[in-house]
Amino acid sequence: MDSITLYSLILIILVGLPHGALDGAVSLCLEINNSLRNIIIFISVYILIAFIVVILWLNFSELALIFFLIISIMHFGIGDLEWESGFSKYILGFFIGGLVVVGTSLLNRDDVNNIFLYLSERTDMVWYFIEYSSYLWILSVPYFINKIDKFSTQFLIKIFFIFIFVVFLPPLLAFSFYFCFIHTVNHFGRIVPQLKNKMTNKKIFYTFLLFTLSSWLIGFIVYELFKDSFDFVELTYKILFIGLAALTVPHMILIDFYFRPLKKV
Repeated sequence: MDSITLYSLILIILVGLPHGALDGAVSLCLEINNSLRNIIIFISVYILIAFIVVILWLNFSELALIFFLIISIMHFGIGDLEWESGFSKYILGFFIGGLVVVGTSLLNRDDVNNIFLYLSERTDMVWYFIEYSSYLWILSVPYFINKIDKFSTQFLIKIFFIFIFVVFLPPLLAFSFYFCFIHTVNHFGRIVPQLKNKMTNKKIFYTFLLFTLSSWLIGFIVYELFKDSFDFVELTYKILFIGLAALTVPHMILIDFYFRPLKKV
């Protein structure tokens, strides 16, 4: 593993992955966890959804990888989009998320395929999906241009930097820069002010810390259990990206389909 890859993975683990750890505080903010019983139910459902994703990945790896790419496109796109409602949200979200996922993949096909092969025994269907998605992305470009006047300058600057990352950086470094410095920053900037309206800074911090340390601990335990079955690089990719997929599904349900529409942020 070269140094750029190693630093990219460390950046994702230490900076990008913990952004989902705010989900515990979000559930408290929404008063989903207003009792011990509800806290147990929330955590149990969250873990169950993540566990189902892992099981499906282990049995249908290529389909699971395609599913992960789909939800990544939509979560990144919708998550980094300024508040938008209706069908427009999905078209613009596909433009942004497709730029990250489809653009990075097609511009670095060999390198990205090597990563995919750690996650799936076959990748033929995955590349069919990416290629067809690229045609849909091209169709979304005129719609984005037509809407460009309604976007803030700050938002357009972020889109510019995503282009720079995708076009000029190695794929994993491009993803780590985007994931950590755009998506994670956007998420914190959007969610934390809402949490502060309902919770103290101390409660937000300790809830965030608890969920972050728990996710790192689970990753470490999985590594220790399987370190003799896979080499370091393969196991690292499996834990990181299958783990990301498992956490993204409940995270996306909570944030994109419940919290943001409710708060209009």
